[in-house]
Amino acid sequence: MAKTPAFTPKPAIEKLPLAVRKSVRDDFESKKAEFEEQIAKLLGVPAFKINYDVPAIWAYNAPDSRSEAGYTLKSYTEGFISALTYYLEKYGDDGKEYFNAAVPQAELSLGVNTLGDKGAYIDAEIKDGVFWILFKHDSIGCNTSSLGEYLLKAVQSVPREGLSIVAKNSVDSNWEEEVEELTEEIATLVGIPDVKLDPNFEENYKMLSSQKNTDWHSQFGGATLAYFKDGLKYQLERQGFKDDDMLQEGLQEVFTSKTFVLRVVPKTKKTYNEVVIEDGTVYLQTTVEYWYCNTSYIAEGLVDLL
Repeated sequence: MAKTPAFTPKPAIEKLPLAVRKSVRDDFESKKAEFEEQIAKLLGVPAFKINYDVPAIWAYNAPDSRSEAGYTLKSYTEGFISALTYYLEKYGDDGKEYFNAAVPQAELSLGVNTLGDKGAYIDAEIKDGVFWILFKHDSIGCNTSSLGEYLLKAVQSVPREGLSIVAKNSVDSNWEEEVEELTEEIATLVGIPDVKLDPNFEENYKMLSSQKNTDWHSQFGGATLAYFKDGLKYQLERQGFKDDDMLQEGLQEVFTSKTFVLRVVPKTKKTYNEVVIEDGTVYLQTTVEYWYCNTSYIAEGLVDLL
């Protein structure tokens, strides 16, 4: 099979026609400062710049197209603002922090997607600290209001320390909402008032990040909660720890750290997950391959280790 030739960008238009320049002036440039102020306010930054190379962009407008340049630029900008607004409504101050860290130049640009025919009608990337809206070479002006998922994907693609914005949001909206009550319930089951639940987020995130698939980010907090709630708590109840002094004392003898830790490891002896006791700590263990599988089994057999 012949190899698809690499995409070759078109040269910029040397001189834009008067009608195009007028459209850009009347429909876009007249609103540009307002757009920039609106974006800066959303992001909580002193200033934000919109920098569109119109001759390079409009080279992709079809000769027989009736599209107006100014309206097209305005439409892409409004689509970006709409996507950014939605993103910030969902991710709040964390969303601002992550976006601003990923786009330190505080600049928006627009250009052709160099994937050529393989490119989507609309996409996004962050390059050299600038946020780029990308259009398909033969479809400029299409789907300008559909940037949402691509904005998030672009922010996610920029390397940074710690959890991704999606994973952090999952932790905040799942784990943080229930951990206090869950800890109290487990403390009652094991007869240890000051018991601790350690989700081990940072280390587990690093282990899980070895996969190319990132769908797990959105379930990171929920999956972690499930291992403790549907797994540990369920197994403690099932194995009869509640109100059983003998079982509680047996656990307390070896459970000197009073901490249950969730740990993703390279390999477990059991297929999906297992429980082990090391240096006074109870580890609930699973692997990358079987993350979020059969969570209710995670502490099965704990009583047999005592």
